[in-house]
Amino acid sequence: MTPSDQLSPDTLEKYFRSGTVTTHHVNDFPEVIITVDSPGQRISVLTPRNGMMLDTATLRRVTTGIDMRAGVEWARLTLDARGMYAEAYGLVLSVVQAMRGGATFAAASSAAMTNMKALLAAKPRISEERQIGLFGELLLYRTLLDTFDEYTVVDWWLGPLAEERDFAFPAFDAEVKTTLGESRTHVIHGAGQLEPSPGRSLWLVSIQITRAGGDPLGIRLPGLIGEIRDRLIGTRDRFVSHLASEGWDEDDAAMYPTAYVLRTTPAAYLVDDDFPAVTPERLRSIVPHSDLVSDVTYRVDVSGRAAGSPGEPLAVFISAPTAQEA
Repeated sequence: MTPSDQLSPDTLEKYFRSGTVTTHHVNDFPEVIITVDSPGQRISVLTPRNGMMLDTATLRRVTTGIDMRAGVEWARLTLDARGMYAEAYGLVLSVVQAMRGGATFAAASSAAMTNMKALLAAKPRISEERQIGLFGELLLYRTLLDTFDEYTVVDWWLGPLAEERDFAFPAFDAEVKTTLGESRTHVIHGAGQLEPSPGRSLWLVSIQITRAGGDPLGIRLPGLIGEIRDRLIGTRDRFVSHLASEGWDEDDAAMYPTAYVLRTTPAAYLVDDDFPAVTPERLRSIVPHSDLVSDVTYRVDVSGRAAGSPGEPLAVFISAPTAQEA
């Protein structure tokens, strides 16, 4: 056990990178110790048990428990400190300071967890628009895995690679657009997003979803990601890496609690000469000095257009009935 003066923000990272578990005595009355678990990247605060324990069943990065030390029950609060050493240490210190002021361990822990929730809420997360877009792409990804091998599917998925297209199939390209709206109105980012590549046809795949509410068929983004990841063997690392490039962090899954269901069957629309798309060629034909125009964003409503069938490998996805239609 090390003296309390050896545990400070300046030395904290050293302990977290030490490869060992260190114990630090930080208070006498009541007795309180802090442990830094370098291999597990966790920090804990412990005190002889006296009363109730904080219920952490709904908290992702927090656990409580009872440890036996010299025949005495000690209450323990543990924080997963990965990527947030200073913040986790600060929360542990707030527990210690509250107990020094006379608070019970449960009360001090509860106050610290309120701060923990605020801390996590302040973390940057994927925007709702991108969440919805990623959800739609992954719905298609999951369906493709039912028929094609995982190596083929991950090669087809270009969205996370900052390519113009979300999917590049052998015979055509597909841009996947997902909306929460009652109409098939989609936001198009950039004049090039709906510009077909030379010699290849482009299809816009329109997906409508809605918040599930109490629908037991609803699925959350973390659940969809986990379902796909568990089906992968040889391409799991590539899949996870692609998600990371989108800003996804598995530790932040609790920040995405909304569940969705399909509102309608997905539909596909051929982006041809009659499709209402803004492209560089069309801009050049009507806008003087169109090369000076950038960051073009617009909405296109395809609700009234006739959907088509690009064939495999999209045939099953765009013809599968929704739960409401089955």
